[in-house]
Amino acid sequence: MSDVKAEPQTSPEQAPKPSGPEQAKRSFSSIALAVLGFAATLGVGFYAGQWIKEYFFTASATIEEGERYRVDLRGDEPQIGPNDALVTILEFSDFQCPYCAKVAEPLKDAMGSYEGDVRVVFKHFPLTGHKQAAPAAQAAWAAHQQGKFWEMHDLLFANQRALSDEDLGKLGEKLGLDLPRYETDRHSDAGRASVDADQTAGNKGGASGTPYFLVNGHPYSGALPAKQWREIIKYEMKAAQRLVDAGTPRAEVYTTLMKEAKASRAGKASAAAKRRPGEPFPEKTYRVPLDMRPQHGPDDALVTMVEFSDFQCPFCKKVTGTLDEIKEQYKGDLRLVFRQRPLPMHPEAREGAKAALAAHRQGKFWEMHDKLFGNPSDMSKPTFMRYAQELGLDTAMFELDLESAEITQMIKDDEAHADRLGSRGAPAFFINGRFISGAQPFANFAALIDEEKARAQKLVDAGTPRAKVYEKIMDGAEETPGP
Repeated sequence: MSDVKAEPQTSPEQAPKPSGPEQAKRSFSSIALAVLGFAATLGVGFYAGQWIKEYFFTASATIEEGERYRVDLRGDEPQIGPNDALVTILEFSDFQCPYCAKVAEPLKDAMGSYEGDVRVVFKHFPLTGHKQAAPAAQAAWAAHQQGKFWEMHDLLFANQRALSDEDLGKLGEKLGLDLPRYETDRHSDAGRASVDADQTAGNKGGASGTPYFLVNGHPYSGALPAKQWREIIKYEMKAAQRLVDAGTPRAEVYTTLMKEAKASRAGKASAAAKRRPGEPFPEKTYRVPLDMRPQHGPDDALVTMVEFSDFQCPFCKKVTGTLDEIKEQYKGDLRLVFRQRPLPMHPEAREGAKAALAAHRQGKFWEMHDKLFGNPSDMSKPTFMRYAQELGLDTAMFELDLESAEITQMIKDDEAHADRLGSRGAPAFFINGRFISGAQPFANFAALIDEEKARAQKLVDAGTPRAKVYEKIMDGAEETPGP
């Protein structure tokens, strides 16, 4: 055995503790490491959350595999991505459209996975109901002439509520443009012609609303999430790569695909807009009686739009702004007739319907309509009585009408007609007897109204009095959609 004595082991409790500056230094390091670790955990958690949201809670894309549709390119359109990209995405957009404003980031995210293989070509498609969309498009065209389209694009979408002529002038100044040239260009015939050409191309390509896309000629619509864009691009990449493998130069892929594409898609429905069983057929005309229901517009209007609506339905409320645009745009040629459709999931909507019809008996339906949609969460009798007083109604008569059997029966009759027509939800519309469902954008309504207006005008030209047009159309209409 050795005489060397073993050093006594020091337990953790007995270990000497640093003090003074050394202790402060170590404490600071520990805190810094803890903060960095926490930040890293938050970062990892954020990206993990995004990944989980995308891959588990975002639906996969519905891939369009049918006909391709041709839109010829002028060569002067704003573009991101190279000319020899395998996938060309034509974007038809409106600077006042809130959904269009949501397009850029998801699409940019998806393109990052296919760098150099995708290009986006921007096409203007200002909708009729957005009064400043066309001037904004011309301002973007003017900025494009000075190489600042995408900067102007971002500013316009960031300032959708401020697009007056004065506002558009200030945006040019903000971008440091040559202002005299910018002002000349944004009011020029050349700018209007370019925007009009894009809109014509969109109409031929099947655009009826925005945002709308043709991806190597295949149609898509809406503000799609990045996951769906990646799936769409991946699908189109395969078809394009087959052409390259067969000897087609990359720069000629889009031109080659367009040779076999259809020249027009006008009037065709997208895959997402398929008819549900029992619903009315959009192309058919159905008999929809008016029965002296609340009306806005003249009796001799060429187009009659019957609305089935629910005062507690958020989509019914949402569409009221679009309907205001329609009434203004087609003043004198359109009448809007309101019929009740209180849905089972909105238990107080029936009471709202009674209040509206009670006001209708005193000539104040639309005023009550606006008040009810202004506060759909409160459908109580005291609130109705307050509305009646504010509208100057005979409140005693109004209160009696709220409980009347006649008004209760009117609501039941409206529901029965909706059921007969196969309309199950709200809002639902019949435009000269033709069905369109939901809170659609203005352009979708306008396309059908214009079509029916032209049809009605032919009847007038053939001798039908304007006041008899709707009756004449109803004579040949179908009663029900059938099974």
